[in-house]
Amino acid sequence: MKIKPFFILLFSLTLCSGGAAVFFYEESRYPLSILFFILTLFLFSYTFIYLSKIFKDIDDFVEAVRYRDFSKRYPETGRKKNFFYTYFNLISDTFIAMGREKEAQHQYLKRMLELVNTGILAYDTETLDTLWLNESFMTMFHIPYIKNIGWIEKHHPHLFRELKDIPLGENRIATINTGHRTVKMLSNACTFQTNGKTFLLIVFHNISSTLEEIESSAWKGLLNVMTHEIMNSIAPVASLADSLKKRMEIMKKELAMNDSSDFEEMESAMATIRRRSEGLLRFADTYRNLSKNIVPEMHPVCLYELLRSIHRLMLPSLEQKGILLEIRTDNPSVMVHVDRNLIEQVIINFITNATHAVKDSVEPRVILYSGVTDENAFLTVADNGCGISPEIREKIFIPFFSSKKNGTGIGLSLSREIVKMHNGSLQVQTKEGEGSAFTVLLPLRA
Repeated sequence: MKIKPFFILLFSLTLCSGGAAVFFYEESRYPLSILFFILTLFLFSYTFIYLSKIFKDIDDFVEAVRYRDFSKRYPETGRKKNFFYTYFNLISDTFIAMGREKEAQHQYLKRMLELVNTGILAYDTETLDTLWLNESFMTMFHIPYIKNIGWIEKHHPHLFRELKDIPLGENRIATINTGHRTVKMLSNACTFQTNGKTFLLIVFHNISSTLEEIESSAWKGLLNVMTHEIMNSIAPVASLADSLKKRMEIMKKELAMNDSSDFEEMESAMATIRRRSEGLLRFADTYRNLSKNIVPEMHPVCLYELLRSIHRLMLPSLEQKGILLEIRTDNPSVMVHVDRNLIEQVIINFITNATHAVKDSVEPRVILYSGVTDENAFLTVADNGCGISPEIREKIFIPFFSSKKNGTGIGLSLSREIVKMHNGSLQVQTKEGEGSAFTVLLPLRA
């Protein structure tokens, strides 16, 4: 910064005036000495006042910078002008421009992070204060905006434990229960430091639908291969066994062998081979349903009315078994676009499974729910049965797997496929010894 010539001139005049006062005083020319002394005092006072004002302006400006208040404008013309004001305004304008640019970048980043389907949480590792929490994270776990993640520890202890156990720099898949949902999340975490504080950044990505899609495609491909190979291999066996049995009957008549235990044993063996072969063919044909492309016929359906019709259908059967069947709702008028027959098939399958689960309960009960959340309508079948162990819980949607002695293992797999056809999701909540709840989440809009 260059000093303005005015200051040089003012400082020079003050020195010259003081020197003249001293010179005339030594020459005993007191009137002139007094005159120059008064002039020196005036110039010095003027310089002091002027400099004091400048330093005061500098102090005010520094204070404004400290508190980031750049609203004040300094006059650059007129009597109140001084050469610092131009620089003050220039610095203020620079800070304002930087602030606007930073705010624009912040808003852009904020909007971008709000739009991505990934939950993001950043918090202070020491105080647990929240630095950043995006909309996707709140939606995923059904929590409000929080200033401290201690709130999660009180209201969602399972989620809090997951947050604490995430390894740094490693992808990890976690199963988390949130409201009506049990979802699989791909999580990762890293730390960073700013302003002397250490923060933990955690990201969650919902991969349930992706895993289900991959799993479903894999099982469909496997089923296609299995049914094709089984039917191609067994059909000739059944046909050959039937032909041999008929041939043996003809030979028996031609040879007039009325009492031949060997022929009877061979006929029985051929009949058994044919019967089991036909049974395998029916088995393979049944499981073809999992790989067929069923096209749902979508129509507006009242969910509560749908449950009422199922309740009327299933009530006599459950009453005979001593099972209480209840129906409840928090919104009897909610409508969705679904294929009624397919959704009924899903709910009836849940009720059938529930009747097996409650068979050993003291007061067996199955409850049907319908209702609506902020995003979805839902149908739930809950029971107070034996619940599902964690080991079995991971396998219940695998085709052919069944925990029941005579189960086919097709019901839940087919149910999940039907729900996916409706752009919905199937959630399971269970606890051993207390019961299970199967929930179908359906979009409110077609």
